[in-house]
Amino acid sequence: MENDQELSQVDRRSLRHNYRNLLSDAVTRKNEYMTDSGSLLLEDLERANSLFNKVDRTVEGILDSRFLILSADIGAQRAHQLRIDSAAFDALEYIEKVREKLYNPDEQHIPGSKPNWAAMGNIAARFSRRAPRFSYIYGPLMTEPKERRRIKTGTKRDNAALAASRQEAQIETMGESDVKRQENQTTKLVKTVHKILREVGPINLFQLVINPTSFSQSVENIFYVSFLIRDGKAYIDDQSGQPMIETCEPPQQDDYQSGLTKKQLIFSLDQATWREIIDVYAIDESIIPSRVARLDASGLSQISSQVPR
Repeated sequence: MENDQELSQVDRRSLRHNYRNLLSDAVTRKNEYMTDSGSLLLEDLERANSLFNKVDRTVEGILDSRFLILSADIGAQRAHQLRIDSAAFDALEYIEKVREKLYNPDEQHIPGSKPNWAAMGNIAARFSRRAPRFSYIYGPLMTEPKERRRIKTGTKRDNAALAASRQEAQIETMGESDVKRQENQTTKLVKTVHKILREVGPINLFQLVINPTSFSQSVENIFYVSFLIRDGKAYIDDQSGQPMIETCEPPQQDDYQSGLTKKQLIFSLDQATWREIIDVYAIDESIIPSRVARLDASGLSQISSQVPR
């Protein structure tokens, strides 16, 4: 019996030692986590999972929770930096560099100075031997002023024919019944998303709304969730470093009198960020089922009016 206790104490010391090494490595390699593709953080998470299988005491559980909080903070920082690379190109700096190559320093501010296109051609020739077409530039290098043309006024008959053709080409506006039907479909979809959240919550916001096969439906899912937040039927908690969402009971007037306040959150999502979120959170299936698209009589997509299957 004493030998068993001594062995268990040795195992616990070894487990705590491995956890401290894991925490030390995570703190040391924090910068590597931010620049790595994500594989390094996943490897350390697998180390933590293998250690957690041996945890049976509170002391080891506290060490595991420390690493979980640290990894969640790193994941949140990576999510905030998803769009940093989109502003890497400075157009003004590029134009200034081109100007330095086209003109000598003494001729940059002299009117009528001729640009040295041969110097630019020599630089471009290092990267491509094929001359680019004019369609690659935004406009002509030199323009000539256009002559103003007199606009001839048409006769009354011509004006009447033009007005008639414009009237036929007017876009059909949505009737009152169409607007009401669209609002009913939106209400039905919000209720469906609320039911799904009640079944799977609490859950990460990105894992709930992101559809890995459709960017447009991911945006629609965020739109439907915003109604739940506005009506107080769901709330987002980011104290752990991750946006966790779950359902709740709508607040009453007494809650607002007690100091409860509403907060608004602006959520920006483009296709590059959408793909990055799918990779970071390893999303391979949409929790909110995909909606089947169909075309109406005018050829427009009616994805939003379809209730998830």
